[in-house]
Amino acid sequence: MKSHTQVVIIGGGSLGISLLYHLTKEGWTDLLLIEKGELTSGSTWHAAGLCSHFIGNMTVAKIHDYSIRLYNEILPEETGEESSFHQTGSIRIGYSRLEEEWFRNLESRAKNVPCEFNIISQAEAQNLHPWANFDKARIIVSTPNDGHVDPTSVAMPLAQLARSKGAEISRFNRVLEINALASGEWQVVTEKGTIVAEHVVNAAGCFAPEVSALLGISLPIVNLEHQYLVTENHPSLENTATELPVLRDSHCSAYLRQEANGLLIGPYETYGSKPWALDGMDWSFDRELFPGDLERLMPFLNRCMDLMPIFSEVGIKTVINGPITHTPDDNVLAGPQAGLRNFWNLCGSSIGIAQGGLGKYMAQWMVHGQTELNMASLDSRRFGAWADRDYCITKAIESYEIMYTAVGVNDNRPHARLKRISPLHALLAEKDAVHNVVQGYEKPLWFKTDLIRSEPPTWQRSQAHAAVADECAAVRDSAGIIDISGAAKFEISGPEAAAFLDKLSSNKLPVKDGRMVLTLFHGPNGGIMTEQSITRINEQLFYLIGPIASENRDLHWMQQHSSDFNVKINNCTDHLGGVLLTGPNSRAILQQLTNSDLSAKAFPWLSCQNVKIDSAQVRMLRVSYAGELGFELHMPGYQLVSLYQSLQRAGVGHGLRDFGGYAFNSLRMEKAYRAWGSEFTEEISGVEAGMERFIDTSREFIGVSSIRQRLAQTSSIRLAYLAFDDDIACDCFGNEAIYYQRELVGLTTSGAYGHRVGYSLAFAYIKPELITQDLGLQIMTSAGMRSAHVELDAAYDPTNEKLRS
Repeated sequence: MKSHTQVVIIGGGSLGISLLYHLTKEGWTDLLLIEKGELTSGSTWHAAGLCSHFIGNMTVAKIHDYSIRLYNEILPEETGEESSFHQTGSIRIGYSRLEEEWFRNLESRAKNVPCEFNIISQAEAQNLHPWANFDKARIIVSTPNDGHVDPTSVAMPLAQLARSKGAEISRFNRVLEINALASGEWQVVTEKGTIVAEHVVNAAGCFAPEVSALLGISLPIVNLEHQYLVTENHPSLENTATELPVLRDSHCSAYLRQEANGLLIGPYETYGSKPWALDGMDWSFDRELFPGDLERLMPFLNRCMDLMPIFSEVGIKTVINGPITHTPDDNVLAGPQAGLRNFWNLCGSSIGIAQGGLGKYMAQWMVHGQTELNMASLDSRRFGAWADRDYCITKAIESYEIMYTAVGVNDNRPHARLKRISPLHALLAEKDAVHNVVQGYEKPLWFKTDLIRSEPPTWQRSQAHAAVADECAAVRDSAGIIDISGAAKFEISGPEAAAFLDKLSSNKLPVKDGRMVLTLFHGPNGGIMTEQSITRINEQLFYLIGPIASENRDLHWMQQHSSDFNVKINNCTDHLGGVLLTGPNSRAILQQLTNSDLSAKAFPWLSCQNVKIDSAQVRMLRVSYAGELGFELHMPGYQLVSLYQSLQRAGVGHGLRDFGGYAFNSLRMEKAYRAWGSEFTEEISGVEAGMERFIDTSREFIGVSSIRQRLAQTSSIRLAYLAFDDDIACDCFGNEAIYYQRELVGLTTSGAYGHRVGYSLAFAYIKPELITQDLGLQIMTSAGMRSAHVELDAAYDPTNEKLRS
């Protein structure tokens, strides 16, 4: 092997080969892919090769759409060979109200993928697939551009195309060591020699945890056995003019497709699934399968026979039982490895062929620093040290077993919970708090009442709606308190702390001690990396608060850009706890517990003070994401329970009430406050998000060149604020299609019912010329079309009088 290369890719499966090919498309050709066996010899070779547009995650849906185009259009064009992709289409069958709501939500988001996604009748389904029984179906979806492909038939040509551009492949060569060099490069020691690389990518599939272990890193990947069977030929299939569409069915929990003149059936057991190699993979495992275990599949195979009776008329020819990787949320691990420079992950996909196009976006990420898609849900840094072995196994089993289960937007499953908890968790649980999980952290979502005790999954307005209304009313009329411990918190200190943050922040930093600003961090191409509030404690200490879902990403981003500065970055998320006390009575409640003057003159909006409450020194911020008079109280976690109880005692005569994340979302929507992961993503900048007042282009900061260009041009999209004119019990959750005079003009990013104002609200990215007061739009929701209009000001307290009071 050569001694130096720009990129080493470890693993020759579908994802590694795709990345190799797409890096050459981005102009990087000094590449080496190292595979311990033959190409595709891990999980790729035995995969069923299904590719579908029936996907709930917008980013993944776009990756699937590109993957199909790559296999069916781009690859044949570049090779001059006929497409090996079987474009049979797919049919997805639903039986419940929940599935109907979900399918209609997916129909709406498919408009902006864009991909063809059609809700069809039983008669239309029967015409497409004469051998299936649709009698019990409540809703049926046809995605006609779906299909399947022999994995090797696309992986090998992609590898050949990459080689033709200068990339190299070393087969039957295991990586033995990976060592970080003082130069910032990586030394990769293999069975056939040693090579130094600027970048290393772990695309090792089933062996990805073993590769990461060479660096002392634990990847949240678990292998599970997955079986599918191939039947003998059936006479009815021997003379069909076209291949049958792939069936996917929640009752069977299986996919069923034609394979030559027989059938291929692949159930995902909803119970009794089987993890494998929990103590690590044997390096000698290569192109191997496990014995078939039909007994485990029989309950689901029986249902498949009911769905497609001709299945019961043929014998089984082959059973394929091989390992498939699963992550805790069943999304692939892509992007930088937390804490390391130029070490990347591209592994953990349970449907690697369907996601083969992911290599395009990974290549963009590596070459340009950002991609054209919002990769947050796939970013490998979304899991931290809290994602331990038991958590990963439990969640991987869950991911496998709910593969075809109907999901609600409010799904809140019990698997592997209580990994990261606030000091208030037990106390709030005793008060009937329902928690959800973000980045492993348990955050209060809503509080049960005497009348409302549960919240079944749905894609419309949930049963918690009235309880949330009461929580919002308390915040508006008296006072509410919410546990905000589950926010990411950082202290940046040192003589160059201000200069360091000035390089990252789009907004000017506060110049006085005890003042705070809201800001965005942008990537080099102008995409939003994160949002942060920055409080200046003193000239050498700044306190940052940001989204918990971006905690590890933000820490890594700051670490990557800190080498030229004398600063210390301290992640104090788990050390510090906090509450927000907000509402018109919040000052009166707090004033009972401190001798400090909390008046508006002594403690103005957007300021910070250290205040003594009981015996605790509290870092208090005069700010409220709820849009009312409010105070955030931050302190060491061990003080939080005692302080919370004092606040509750002081609040008895002031109507103090607990509230949760549902109410918080409603309150922030009424104030037109944006949120990271919804309105703020890597796909857009602060310009398109309407955040110009928080961007100071007179300075140099990361991404400023792109921001200046965007400010000088007219963007194709811009964030709009929508108020609904009807009263249909279904709000927006993000990615719903928006129409103006029957033309598709954009998509929503988030939404909620505004309990203080009495109507639904949403954010949306639409054409800029449409953002005029009162312009009418139609939104395609899970309950059908809804009518809304554009609002240019916040629905609630647009002049911020309540915040400043």
